[in-house]
Amino acid sequence: MPSKAMRETLATIGVIASMIFVGLEIRQNTQAVRASAIQESTNVARQQVLTIAADPELTRLEFYCRDDPPELTQEERDRCTLLSLSFWWGMQGLFEQRGLDVLPEETWESWHRVICLNYARPWERRLLTNASQFDSTFVAMVKSCEGEELR
Repeated sequence: MPSKAMRETLATIGVIASMIFVGLEIRQNTQAVRASAIQESTNVARQQVLTIAADPELTRLEFYCRDDPPELTQEERDRCTLLSLSFWWGMQGLFEQRGLDVLPEETWESWHRVICLNYARPWERRLLTNASQFDSTFVAMVKSCEGEELR
């Protein structure tokens, strides 16, 4: 029968081994969550592009909406609004993933540039500024794009 000191040593080793195992599991889970967030960010962009590309009328509107031309009908303006809302909701989701620290900083920096490029468009700026359904922290971050040099 092992001595008390031996049993305590073995118990301590067992606790340390368990802690190492849990630490490795947490690390692996964090990597899986981040990988999923990166894939989701790609899916957001792909879905938006595929939706527009699959419909010639949406493709036309996407380019007209950028400058907010006065000759758009009310129906076209409504569709432009829906396209834009779809984009901004996707970007807000990515912003929230970044806040949860599941979207890597390098990935976020790319999306931040996309956000700023879109906010530079008159239609997008007006829509986002007047839309109450977006989180105020997200809107403030987007507004901080003003004056940034875009690369």
